[in-house]
Amino acid sequence: MSSTRWVIFRRTLLVLLIGGGMALAARKARQPPPPVEPPPPVEAAVPALPTAAPLFPGTLPVSAQALPDGLASLSAQACNACHGELHDRWQDSAHAQAWSSPTFRTALERVGETTGCTGCHLPLANQHARLAAGYIEGDLARPDLRPNPAWEPTLMSEGVSCAACHVRDGKVLTTRTEGQAPHPLATSAELGSSEHCASCHQLTWPGADKPLYDTYGEWSRSAYAQAGVGCVDCHMPARAGSATGTRFAAVPDHGFPADPARALSILVRTDAVEVTRGQPFVATITLQNTGAGHDLPTGSPFIGWRGVSTLRDADGKSLVAPGLLDLARDVSDAPPWTTLADSRLVAGSERSFEHRFTADQKLKAGRGSLVVAVYRVSPAERLDARWNPDKAGAPILVQRIPLSIL
Repeated sequence: MSSTRWVIFRRTLLVLLIGGGMALAARKARQPPPPVEPPPPVEAAVPALPTAAPLFPGTLPVSAQALPDGLASLSAQACNACHGELHDRWQDSAHAQAWSSPTFRTALERVGETTGCTGCHLPLANQHARLAAGYIEGDLARPDLRPNPAWEPTLMSEGVSCAACHVRDGKVLTTRTEGQAPHPLATSAELGSSEHCASCHQLTWPGADKPLYDTYGEWSRSAYAQAGVGCVDCHMPARAGSATGTRFAAVPDHGFPADPARALSILVRTDAVEVTRGQPFVATITLQNTGAGHDLPTGSPFIGWRGVSTLRDADGKSLVAPGLLDLARDVSDAPPWTTLADSRLVAGSERSFEHRFTADQKLKAGRGSLVVAVYRVSPAERLDARWNPDKAGAPILVQRIPLSIL
């Protein structure tokens, strides 16, 4: 190659190299810069709610409670607008009827106007027309009652109402650790505990051999307590519904369900599916506590359960004398209510009885049923030889076994 051509080739190559580099730099310059990851958002700290003092630090009723700012009154009616579904469930509960219940009123007449009973059925001092200034000769059954200037008749009619558990020291108590409301809030770990329930569902009369009310004690000795299954797990299960006023999809059920059908099982055994008139027939009835973490029945010793086995025709008419089994606790007629006998079902236990009968040969053949029903009975009813299940009102649980009458 001549020197002139060599010079031209070198110049051309240099131009191409420089031009290519400039084009590559231009392309890089036109590309957008890599995206910059934004810093993670800083979560605003939720201020902790104040912690409530113990709900029932001493004897019941607790001292008169101040109205929290933002509430119109301590009545459950004031909670109804925002917590309507909870209010409606509570309104149909035994807690709402704690003072007005005919069963309670009858029991109260039996034991006198003792604060041992009224303190739990009306837990706030605001609910009492008269309060005990002391006890005559130290007898809890003889309180020295004085007029109460803080009495609110509406609150008295509501029994164990919202304020009874949820209002203390001018604040509304909650088990949640966060939240906002148009009234002051405070968190209470005790509110959702079994120990909180023990405040009223555990009562020992001075000088008694056993607690008069021992529901908490019965539970604490059961396998349920050992497994960590508490009172609220069964009696305040989470219930889905309107979140108005709570902003949560599910809230504890304030109807406090206590369905005997979920606690008691009735098993029937027979050797035949026919009842032959004039021939003996034997049925073995077993009652089992399969769903309660306490005795069945529990609570007041003045209410028991009676299992009744009867043979009935297709129209429901009783054809033979019934078989009976009582689940009850007998106590003395006066304080300290000493336990005389106890035939109830502790958690996980069972009791059986045999119902032996012979159907009259004059009966009409046809279809029938062996009906086992459980009724609530008072001590007086259990002692009444004329007690008739057909006049005892509605049973709390029924099991029917179809049989043919031959």
